[in-house]
Amino acid sequence: MTRPGSGPQGIYEQVGSTAPQAPPPPGSGLIPGAAAAPPPPPPPNYGELGSGQAKADFAAASANGGWEFDPAAMDKVIKSLEDCLESDFRKARREADVLNQIQPPGHEVGSEGYTAAANNSGAAYQAFMQGAWEYTNSYLDTLKQIRTAYQNQDEAAIDALRQIGKAD
Repeated sequence: MTRPGSGPQGIYEQVGSTAPQAPPPPGSGLIPGAAAAPPPPPPPNYGELGSGQAKADFAAASANGGWEFDPAAMDKVIKSLEDCLESDFRKARREADVLNQIQPPGHEVGSEGYTAAANNSGAAYQAFMQGAWEYTNSYLDTLKQIRTAYQNQDEAAIDALRQIGKAD
């Protein structure tokens, strides 16, 4: 004689049924029976990424045995990035500020829902622009540090040559 809930039928009943779950909290947006997604990871550190990329680019360029530091070319790249930060990024950031300040044309569900979505999109664009600015600014600062290091190295070499001439 088999007991109810035992044998193959009992296993099927155990596997086929779900344990009762508490309903989601009101206003959570969760569908009953659904699990919340884990929180997103923190955003990357764009300043570290920009600096690291500048160092990697410089290392790759200077790895060639025939490479020479060209201060004029480095100054041209630095000037281009400075112009980009001053004009292009400034304009884009100003536009991004406007994109998250949209007001609904009316006070009904459609207008308010559209406005909320548009402002969220503007805030996401603003966050993207901030990260891109941090990345580019850090890249630029690293290039300036590399240029300064080469200039100081050249000055040290010139000073060493001057000392050799005085020793004679």
